[in-house]
Amino acid sequence: MNGTDPIDSELLAKYLANEADTSERNAVERWTAASPANAQELERSRLIWEGGASGSSLPAVDTDAAWARLSARMDNEKAAGRVVPIGGRVLRYIAAAAVLVGLIFGAKVLLGPASEDLVADASPITAKLSDSSSVVLSAGSRIKARMGDQRKVTLHGQAYFEVKKDAGHPFVVTAEEMTVTVLGTAFEVTAYDTASSVQVRVREGRVQVVVAADTVVLVAGEHVRFDRRRAVLEREAAGPVERWGMRILQFEQAPLALVAKQVRERYGVEVDLANEAIGRCALTATFEEEPVDVVLQVIAETFGLHVRMVSPGRYSLEGDGC
Repeated sequence: MNGTDPIDSELLAKYLANEADTSERNAVERWTAASPANAQELERSRLIWEGGASGSSLPAVDTDAAWARLSARMDNEKAAGRVVPIGGRVLRYIAAAAVLVGLIFGAKVLLGPASEDLVADASPITAKLSDSSSVVLSAGSRIKARMGDQRKVTLHGQAYFEVKKDAGHPFVVTAEEMTVTVLGTAFEVTAYDTASSVQVRVREGRVQVVVAADTVVLVAGEHVRFDRRRAVLEREAAGPVERWGMRILQFEQAPLALVAKQVRERYGVEVDLANEAIGRCALTATFEEEPVDVVLQVIAETFGLHVRMVSPGRYSLEGDGC
C-alpha cells in the first residue's frame, strides 16, 4: 500500500497463521512499529486473512501471477547459492503467501485507502496521519482523511497541518465551500460550521485556495478569508501575533504587553511587567518547543531585562524598558 515499507510475504503469512517463531514474530512487530502505515497494513492484512479463512466473498484474483512471482524469487535465491528447502511445511507457507498476495490485491481494488477519522471534543488533539503529515485539531473540530493517490482531508472546525512533502500526491483539504491544495507546507484552516467566514493562514510553503470561481495562491505569512455573507474571498494582513497549533508562538514587532498575554495563555503562567515602558518593547521571534523559562530568558536578553520568579507559576520582567 502507499507509504508502507516492503515486507516478505511468506513471513507475513506465517505471522498471520500464528506459525512464526520468536525471531520472525519480532521482525514483523518491528516492521509494524516502524510507521503508522505499516501498522495499518498489518491490520488490514489480518482482516483480509480472517475474511478469507472464513470464506467471505472477495473479488477474484490472479493467483497464478502470484505463484509466478514467488517462483521467480525462489529461482533467484537458488542462482545466488542459497538453499531453498521444499518440505511440505515450507510449500504451505508459500501457498499461504500467494493467497495473501491475491487477497490483498483484491481488497485494494474493493476498498481503496482506509479512512482516518479524528475528533477533538473538549480539548485539542495532536495526531500523525498515515502519510506522516501531522495535524493539530482544535476543540470542537473533526477531520476525515484518505491517503491515496490524492491525499484528501475533509475538515469541520479548525486544524493546523504540517504536510509531508510528496509532489506526486497532492494534499487537498476541503473545508465547507473552500478547497486548499498543497504539496508540502505548514498552514491552518478555520472553518466552523456556524462561523460567518472561513480562513486560511500559511506558515511555510505555498498553497492554492479555491472558492467557487475565485482562486488565490498564498505563500508564507499570508492569509485569506472567505466571507460567507458577502460571498467574497479576500486577502488579510498578518497580525503581530501568530499561534500555530498548540506549541508555536510567532511574533512580528509585537509589543511585550501582548507577548506577555500570549505566554500566559500558551503556558498557563502569570507574567508581570515591572513598568509600562517594558510593555512597549517590540519583539520579533518564533518559539516552538521551548519551556517557558527559556522563552522569558530570550525575551529578557533581547531587551536587556531581568527575569525574576515571584512564586511558582508567576514571573516578573524587570528593567528600564525600551
